[in-house]
Amino acid sequence: MKPMCQSCGMPLQLHDEDVRGSQADGQVSNDYCRYCYQNGHFTEPDITFEQMLSKGKTAISQGQGNPLVKSLMKATYPFMLKKCRRWQK
Repeated sequence: MKPMCQSCGMPLQLHDEDVRGSQADGQVSNDYCRYCYQNGHFTEPDITFEQMLSKGKTAISQGQGNPLVKSLMKATYPFMLKKCRRWQK
């Protein structure tokens, strides 16, 4: 399985592009994407699980790919998101 963002669940390698975020020292993050994490901080530190879930489903809908696969991704997204480190309590 490909490494994925531990905040939103997006693959850290998306369409042959490295989308990893950055640490405070400028190094790349191996845990978070650049949309969730920049310069060692979350871009939306107060986002709730429900807000991230909604945002992720919207991104899946608007993304590239087969409509049937996207439908399956949206159906399984809540379960996958719960496994991300940011949302485990």
